[in-house]
Amino acid sequence: MNRFIAPILFGSILLVCAIFIVVFQKMNPEMVSADSAVEGTVLDTNPGAGSGMMAAMQMMFNDMTGKTVLTPKIDISGMEPAAPRGWFPTPYQTVDGEEITNTTLSRGPIVKDSTNTLLTRFDDAARGRGNAISVTYKRGEQLIAFMMRVPDQQNTNTVRGGMMAMIAQNMRGATDFDGRSGPFALHHGVPIKEGSGHVSSPSSSDNVPVDFRVFTANVSGLFLITILTNSSDSAVAAVLKGIPMGQLIGLLPDPEPHLLISSEFQTRDAEPSKVVPGPSIARRGYMMKKVRLDYTDTDLSLLNGIIKRDIRSWDDAFERYGTGIGISPDILALLGPLPALRTDLQIEYTARALRKTAREWTDDEDDILEGMSRRRIVDGDTLVRYIDENPILSEEVIALINLLPQEFTETELPASDTTARVMVIRRGTKMAQGENTSSSCKIENGVRRCIIGGK
Repeated sequence: MNRFIAPILFGSILLVCAIFIVVFQKMNPEMVSADSAVEGTVLDTNPGAGSGMMAAMQMMFNDMTGKTVLTPKIDISGMEPAAPRGWFPTPYQTVDGEEITNTTLSRGPIVKDSTNTLLTRFDDAARGRGNAISVTYKRGEQLIAFMMRVPDQQNTNTVRGGMMAMIAQNMRGATDFDGRSGPFALHHGVPIKEGSGHVSSPSSSDNVPVDFRVFTANVSGLFLITILTNSSDSAVAAVLKGIPMGQLIGLLPDPEPHLLISSEFQTRDAEPSKVVPGPSIARRGYMMKKVRLDYTDTDLSLLNGIIKRDIRSWDDAFERYGTGIGISPDILALLGPLPALRTDLQIEYTARALRKTAREWTDDEDDILEGMSRRRIVDGDTLVRYIDENPILSEEVIALINLLPQEFTETELPASDTTARVMVIRRGTKMAQGENTSSSCKIENGVRRCIIGGK
């Protein structure tokens, strides 16, 4: 019995509310109609007695009868950018995205990674699903897939639509900083961002590096632009510049002020690179990390930096890891050959690398290496106090001392019956009153150490 009574009761309440609202609107023509609210038209209201109650009841009516989302009626056909010179435009096909990403699109029910989600959106646009356009620009093996779509808008006149709009806004705020710092380009004041170069993996909860690149632009939430490519910065910039951004901004119901005064197209670099990116070392590093368990903490630290794309070359690694002494050779190979260094940089970076190793250094050795790595010790004269205190130094530290630009010349001692000593460091040895002490070495904790300044 209850299954019949409940729907009838609910329908009766709804009918009474509808009749009440219609009667009230007839008596108050200034009130915003449900239809105009759905279309986004705002009219002046004349609040009077009971208007709060009526507004609440109208909101309940809109929530029960209105749509949660609305599809803007905007025609974007023909708004794709013209092909850059030397490029051939074709309608986007599934194989284009699969070739760029080196993956296969899957439409099965199992949850996929974000690469598959991206390919699905391009495929849907090509099949005419939703208000979207897509095109592929080709030049040899280089591909640039372009997509622009008009997403459904949340109907904030309904409770559900308002909640969904709030959630969407919070999610956009939480992901604004994903990717590289700063925009790749500005087009009429609209920022175009380059993705971080990673995709989410639901199976391992990892951010997996990829060899393709993604660029996105959001024009006030009404137009969403995506570029998927394996091409150079210069080619991407040429496609982006061809977007009729001024025309899109003219279609916005309430454009932000800065969009109305900006008309230039600017890129992050004055001259975008024409080099086509090759396979990334980040992805190779990720594969290495997943199949090896014998890496040291220092190995993993450098490898994680490569995977996150914080370290892309030796120039990025020098600051923290120096010349990489003691780090696994296969990890260093990802950075390429060690470049030739000036003597002062070789001393600084080698000292920094030695300090990062797991070897045990004496206090004197660590002090010398720390001074060299921070450029506090830049000439041989700075080491006089270490020599006078007769420390025991490893051959690695002696080799760095030999690289210092100045030699010890003459040390004057206070007046005494003892003849002043001439101290010269050459080839890892010390001459003291003509005595060669290079043979005064022994092995300690696996380190060969030599006595400097024997008596």
